[in-house]
Amino acid sequence: MLLREAQSLLGRPFIINRIGVKLDDPYAAQEVAKRIEGRYAYKAESWQERSQDFLALLITRNVILYSVVSAILLVASFGIYTVVSNSVADKRRDIAILRSMGFSLRDLQLIFVMEGLALALIGIAVGWALGWVLMEILGSLNFPLGGDNARVPLDRSPRQYGIAAAASLLAGSVAAWLPARKAAKVDPVDILRGAV
Repeated sequence: MLLREAQSLLGRPFIINRIGVKLDDPYAAQEVAKRIEGRYAYKAESWQERSQDFLALLITRNVILYSVVSAILLVASFGIYTVVSNSVADKRRDIAILRSMGFSLRDLQLIFVMEGLALALIGIAVGWALGWVLMEILGSLNFPLGGDNARVPLDRSPRQYGIAAAASLLAGSVAAWLPARKAAKVDPVDILRGAV
């Protein structure tokens, strides 16, 4: 409605009780609000101050989200650990032969760590594809809020994909390194004699 009509409806002619300021950089709102308060001696409130409850809710959502993602990453790490451990157990004779041919402990560890990293890279590729599809689906959904349709704000930046890839590679390396250490300690003489 027109300003004059709103003032008349509220019984406050010639009074303006709120002025909104749109900024190019929304994150500068607190600094601008302080400058306005200091210069004009009127109460100035940034969008961060007005939306503290909502921002706290978003922080809680992020904590829950990262906790769930960490749990999923931990489960995936156990999967890689199991696969590499089974590979070490199945290839004990091969490991003994490689050791007797002169492969060092570090060479054997590297072989199994590379196997774990290969599994992690496959997981990253599948995760990126699946994540992109899920983000597209979530981004296309409309939720009715206050009579308007709103979309879920999603961060689809390459940075998020990079963080996921780095965390997966780190988890895959650690999960593969543990059984790789066990493989490197295999005594070729005992295995080739059939003692183990």
